[in-house]
Amino acid sequence: MTSCIAACLLAAAAAPAPETPTARVHSITDIAHEFTFYFDGRFGANYVTPAGGADARNWAALRHADFARANLIVLQAGASMCPFPKEDVDAVRAFLAEGGGVAILGEHALFKGEKEYRLNEIAREFGAEFVATRAEEPLAAAPELGADAVRTYGGATIALANPADWKVLIADAKGRPVMARRAVGKGSVLVCSRALVGRNPDAKDPINDGWWQPLLRDLAAGKAVDPAHPPRDTMPEIVVEKEGLKIQYSEYLAPYADATFAIYTRVRPVMERLLGVPPAKGMMGSLILLPTGGGGFSSGATVGLGIWWGGFPEKTYGMMELLGHEATHSWVLPFAEPLWNEGIATYVGILVGRELGEAAEAGAALKNWLDACTRHDPDMTKYDLAARRGVPHEVAMAKPMWIWEQLRKEKPDILARYFQLKRRLVDPAKRARYTADDSVEVLSRAMGRDLFPWFVSLGISVDKSRVEDL
Repeated sequence: MTSCIAACLLAAAAAPAPETPTARVHSITDIAHEFTFYFDGRFGANYVTPAGGADARNWAALRHADFARANLIVLQAGASMCPFPKEDVDAVRAFLAEGGGVAILGEHALFKGEKEYRLNEIAREFGAEFVATRAEEPLAAAPELGADAVRTYGGATIALANPADWKVLIADAKGRPVMARRAVGKGSVLVCSRALVGRNPDAKDPINDGWWQPLLRDLAAGKAVDPAHPPRDTMPEIVVEKEGLKIQYSEYLAPYADATFAIYTRVRPVMERLLGVPPAKGMMGSLILLPTGGGGFSSGATVGLGIWWGGFPEKTYGMMELLGHEATHSWVLPFAEPLWNEGIATYVGILVGRELGEAAEAGAALKNWLDACTRHDPDMTKYDLAARRGVPHEVAMAKPMWIWEQLRKEKPDILARYFQLKRRLVDPAKRARYTADDSVEVLSRAMGRDLFPWFVSLGISVDKSRVEDL
């Protein structure tokens, strides 16, 4: 196979360079098979929108996605249990028949002992397969790619069932494909290692963007789109209302919906008891189930839960903590907590797990955080939580947990006292912000004593004289 790949590269070198493509890219990035904080909009931010294109996300089973305004589909997955059934393949083939481009970005990865790398279920339909063999650097690019250099985060290689059908654009040091392209219908399929694209959630590592942007335009050029009508997101297709909560998920995640709602029904009353108040007005109205074991998100009104977090559904503690964490953001609004927004969220999640009978796991989670924190701040006086910058993540998360643990020894219901008082005193109609000084003042009143000297002794720069009217 190596000699054939080398021949393909030589043929590409002899071919004249094509004219610079000018097609506008309207991409749909699939996050229904694996949700990651990189591909949730970040792929488009690095490679599509800077070149004048538009990107939307598909959260639904592929056969339910809205591709009408798109000319590029980006399929990606790591270790996932979500399949690519025949109906999905048919939807992708129909898109290719119209002239659309399909970029399949993957790395061979198995989920929880699964024998199949799920993205191969669709890559194999077009004669390619992601394999576990690691790519050896340096990588070589065909001249037509226009790449002065190829950056990579490592990555693996691709096996081609019939190399003659493919144009290899990038190969590793041993001539094995890392990126290849072929025509299908009126369109074109690109298979590629995900290691050739950025991986930071902040979308600030657009590696290889100099050649990715024209490549994507060329890949999408077979299908005309209207620049005035960008592509639209397709949300999860199943929507269920239960006890005032909207739950959304794709058909892939239907087997987990009932178990997730059962956790929610246990967690919700415990949170109301711990925090002393219901969620802020209009918040915690919906759950979106995400195909990932990598966490979740919260917008306040909507909480997203990584469905395999912590070994769920076989194990339950991790989901209790995750739901407690993300839901806490629905309780603190309309003003996020200025000193401990993330730390208190995880702390509440730990307390929820403890209350629901998972004391050993909750205790271990808290200990792990505190141990990590004390390696940076042994006596809890070194880092200023109010300064934020320069505070190690472990300290930003766990120093608040330690503070609340000390206060709860004196007043076990201090969380409820604090949030009840915050709701009464902090009126968003009368103020535009809620500061670290304000939060310590509210906490002081909830405790019944002035906590400013104690916080200052912990190295936290708060000042009672700066407190706004409460």
